[in-house]
Amino acid sequence: MPEPEERKGVVLHGILREKILLVVVVTAAVSLLHFLTPAGPHTRHWLHLLYQKLYYVPILMAAAFLGVRGAFATALVVSLIFFAHILRDWSGDLMRQAEQVGEIASFWVIAVASSFLFQRVRRALEQERVAHEETLTALASSLDLRERETALHSRRVREYTMLLARRMGWKDEATLVNIAIGALLHDVGKIGVPDHVLLKQGELTQKEWNEIRRHPELGAMLIGRIPFLAGAREIVLSHHEKYDGSGYPGGLKGEDIPIGGRIFAVADVFDALTTERPYRAAVSYREAADLIAKESGTHFDPEVVDAFHKVPFREWSEVASRNGVTFRES
Repeated sequence: MPEPEERKGVVLHGILREKILLVVVVTAAVSLLHFLTPAGPHTRHWLHLLYQKLYYVPILMAAAFLGVRGAFATALVVSLIFFAHILRDWSGDLMRQAEQVGEIASFWVIAVASSFLFQRVRRALEQERVAHEETLTALASSLDLRERETALHSRRVREYTMLLARRMGWKDEATLVNIAIGALLHDVGKIGVPDHVLLKQGELTQKEWNEIRRHPELGAMLIGRIPFLAGAREIVLSHHEKYDGSGYPGGLKGEDIPIGGRIFAVADVFDALTTERPYRAAVSYREAADLIAKESGTHFDPEVVDAFHKVPFREWSEVASRNGVTFRES
C-alpha cells in the first residue's frame, strides 16, 4: 500500500503527464497545419501566415502549465520544426528567409516573457493560498481552544476526511480543497453558541440542545458570505445529517446529503470515539471501527463505511499522532 505522500505524488505526476501530452498534441497539430499549407503566392497564403502565428499557442500553454523549463523546451521544439519548414521552402529570397529566422527569435521572446510572468502569477497565487490556509487554521484553532477538550479536533477530522475522500477515488483538486476547508471549519457556527451552553459539563436542557443544533446553519450562514468558502459550505451545513434521515438541521436522507457531509460524518465520529472526553474514555481503533460498522445504513453511508475499513490502521494512527492523539489498535 503506497504512503499518502506517495499517492499524492502519483496523482501530481499523472496531472503533469496529461499537461505535457496536451502541449505535445497542440504542437503537433499546429505543425501539421503549417506544413500542409505551403508558402507562396496563392490564395491560401494568409492561412499559412495564420498557422505560423499559432506556434505561440503551445509555448504559452507550456509556460502556464510547465514553468520556465517547459516553456524553453517547447520553444526549442517549435524552433526546430519551424527551421525545418524554412529549409523545405528555401527560395533564395534572403529578405523573406531573414523574416522567418526573426520569427524563430520571437518564439524565444514569447517563451522567456510568458514563463516569467506565469511564474510570478503562480507565486502570488501560492502566497494567497498559504495566507488563506493560515487564516482558516487560526480560526479553527480558536474554536478548538474554546472547547478545550476537543483541542486539535478540527485538524484531525480534516485529515481523516481527506484520507477517506481519496480512498473513495476523489481526485479533483478543487473538490478536495473544498472538502478539506469544510472539514476544518465544520464547527465554525459554534461561535454563535453562548459559552454557558457550549461549555456546560452537565446534561443540556431541551432549550440548550436547540441552541447547539443551530450551529450548522449559523456556520453555513457565516461562511456563505465569503466567496472562496462557498464550496465548503455544504459540509458545514450537513455535517450532522444522518443517512437514515434522523439528523439535523434538514433531516436529509441518503444521497440527498452532500457526499462531503457523508464522508465527514464518519471521520468526525471516529475522532470523537478515539479521543478522551470528560464524560467518557477513548476507545481503541478496532472498537471505534466496530461501532461505525454497526451504524452503517443508519448514521453513515455504507459506501463511506466500506472505504473507512479499507484504510489501514497505520494510516489512521499516523494522522492522529501528527495531531496530538495516540490510540491503540485493539
